[in-house]
Amino acid sequence: MPKVNLFKSFEKPVGQRKKPKHKKVKFRKMSFKLTEMQYRALEVYCRRYKTTPIRFLKSLVNNQVDRYKQELPPPSVVTENQLKLFGDE
Repeated sequence: MPKVNLFKSFEKPVGQRKKPKHKKVKFRKMSFKLTEMQYRALEVYCRRYKTTPIRFLKSLVNNQVDRYKQELPPPSVVTENQLKLFGDE
């Protein structure tokens, strides 16, 4: 009669841990036109500061948009008259 391991079915399989899923970032496409002089000036600037036009434009947009991000509401203020149930005594 062959040996049968009765406890083997109860063991947890050993494998790699699953990475937590992160929220997918949504992107929106935008397009705009530049005159030839504006495009040349952009290229000269990007060559001088060793960056790409896309990175440069994204940094400009991010600097402007940061001003209008939604701010968190101010924290609630606890007055002296409130009851302290679990405070230090």
